[in-house]
Amino acid sequence: MSEFLVIHYKPGQYSPGQPDSDSNPAFLYWALGGDQHPSITLGHSNLDELQVAARGKKVTILIDSHFTTVELVSVPSKNRSKQLLAIPYAMEDLLAEDIEDTHFALGKSASSSTKSAYKTQETEDNESTQTDTRKVETDAVENSPDDANKVPVIAIQRCLLEETLERFKQYQIYPEVVTADSVALPGDFSSWSVLLDEDSALIKTGQTQTHSCDRENLPLILQALIDQHDYKPDTIAYYYKADDEIAESLLSDIEIPFELKPYQTHALEIFIQNLKNTQALNLLQGEFTIKRESNTWLQPWKSAAIAASVWMILHLTYASIMSTQLEDKNINLTKQIEREFKRAIPDARKMVNMQKRVGRRLKELQATGQGTNATGFLDILSKVSPTLANNDKLDIKGAVFRNNYIDVDLTAKTLQDIEQVKNQLTKVSGINAILSTSVEKGKVKGRLRLEAKG
Repeated sequence: MSEFLVIHYKPGQYSPGQPDSDSNPAFLYWALGGDQHPSITLGHSNLDELQVAARGKKVTILIDSHFTTVELVSVPSKNRSKQLLAIPYAMEDLLAEDIEDTHFALGKSASSSTKSAYKTQETEDNESTQTDTRKVETDAVENSPDDANKVPVIAIQRCLLEETLERFKQYQIYPEVVTADSVALPGDFSSWSVLLDEDSALIKTGQTQTHSCDRENLPLILQALIDQHDYKPDTIAYYYKADDEIAESLLSDIEIPFELKPYQTHALEIFIQNLKNTQALNLLQGEFTIKRESNTWLQPWKSAAIAASVWMILHLTYASIMSTQLEDKNINLTKQIEREFKRAIPDARKMVNMQKRVGRRLKELQATGQGTNATGFLDILSKVSPTLANNDKLDIKGAVFRNNYIDVDLTAKTLQDIEQVKNQLTKVSGINAILSTSVEKGKVKGRLRLEAKG
């Protein structure tokens, strides 16, 4: 399930009782929910506390409309690139800031929006009378822009948008949508909306047309807007906080019927119901287009993933090297065994079943009874073989049997290795071990004489 987090951001609003400064995290109202989850959680906190909740969520930031400008702008072209060039100059008189210091984002053309709105209205009223349908159509045409090339545009101070994104980035919050809160306020040409809060008000007179004013001037501004329009709205949806005692009487002189819609805590209760509208006017366009590699909850794990990958590569490389070395050792050991086998059985032609063949040859020698020399050789060999075979620190170069003793020529890295073997053989019952050693080119050479006692 895809989870989302909607944040209402009013620049300059800080935690209650705290000084207004950049070191004090902004105080925010937010809503948390999921695409397939019916319940919505509303809350308020500062950015520091919101950081954990935002992880892994699709984040939408609704900026207070007093800091943005939303207008329908007529441009002489349907080409998107040409519209972007023309719109700043078309809106120049509507902005308090220089157009060079302003960021502009475009929505869909007004003509396509009007057609879509009319089709939706006609579908919903398919059981109404023909007269009512014609009236909706007439109102849509007369209140829609005359110029089919009008497009909705949202504008904001570039530095304000940069500061906003940078502030949220400090807390690892990366929004996918940033727009004005008025975009999520319901309203069209036939049903206006008024949103009243503690010190200001929003008036929405169309799908994009929004006007903001101080709370005290709301009755005057609303009446002036009604007088300016040839076609009056059928109703006005009036949103205000439930505990606002004078909200209802504030607009008592307006003759248009009102639909009273009090909210309990914050206007996010209204905005959350119209999130689909926020995609149409996303400020994250152009130079502020989302960079996906930075907008992910996996970002904190990137270093760990890189370290794990490096470790895996090193481990596989080490395993490959060790495997190659072991294979080389195995080849060398096989060759050494074949050499020793040929020395033991000179008439052998095939190097197969060498261990069994050597065993058979030893049994044959024992069975033939080739005198005391053979018997003495085999007796000594059977006693010392376990000690010599299980020592990998020695390299046996050769062995000679004569006069009832065996001279074994061997090499080792240290004298202690040879001495250790000699001491072990001395402990073997019935065996005398005599050792002579020499050092040559960093290696210790030794001759170990093994003879039977008695």
